[in-house]
Amino acid sequence: MKAQHALQRTKAKLQLPSEVPHSALKEHRIRLETSFLFFSPTSELGWISNVYVNPPAIVRHAEQIQKWRTVKGNWQAAWLLKAVTCLDLTTLSGDDTPSNVHRLCFKAKHPIREDLLKAMDMHDKGITVAAVCVYPARVTDAVNSLKAAGCNIPVASVAAGFPSGQTPLETKLAEIKLAVQYGAKEIDIVISRSLVLSGQWEGLYEEIRQCREACGEAHMKTILATGELGSLANVYKASMIAMMAGK
Repeated sequence: MKAQHALQRTKAKLQLPSEVPHSALKEHRIRLETSFLFFSPTSELGWISNVYVNPPAIVRHAEQIQKWRTVKGNWQAAWLLKAVTCLDLTTLSGDDTPSNVHRLCFKAKHPIREDLLKAMDMHDKGITVAAVCVYPARVTDAVNSLKAAGCNIPVASVAAGFPSGQTPLETKLAEIKLAVQYGAKEIDIVISRSLVLSGQWEGLYEEIRQCREACGEAHMKTILATGELGSLANVYKASMIAMMAGK
């Protein structure tokens, strides 16, 4: 009963980002817009050479975060349920088939056992994962399976030469457009890590910008592959460029 009451009391806290009051984010958004989102990085990249990252400080902060632990007690179940609704249920295997994509889509609609949801009085809340993520060749399978299941979970597709990114830009753009044409509502691109490692920041910006344009109305997420970028400074620079190019 305590867990059930806690879940009921935290409904406001478990709102989706789209339900957060606009005024709560207004000041932060204005600061972001006036700081960098409205200039063209291809003509104003002077800040790149002035980026400084303090690795020891980052390590200390990461260690502090690890000590914070998860929410305990009556609130834990509520936040675990919220975490499920933020997941992209994914299959990116070379042996993916229509049948295992179909099974994945069923799991996406029913991510938690019905008896557990009933015990928490959450069985009628429509709890699903955020998206189903597959390769472009399996997008149609996922779209059809979810449609047959009567749910509107969006399909996400990796693209742009995932996972290596070692394909020509023209090929990346064509792959993105095909995935969207097949029904993908979200596109997860990978960047060309060589552009970061060789300091070609304008090239990175242009690549991401064109990928975003190819997505059309579909949402785009950028995978940085931070373990292959050489340094934390490069991770920061690539992150900033990605946000600017993907706006």
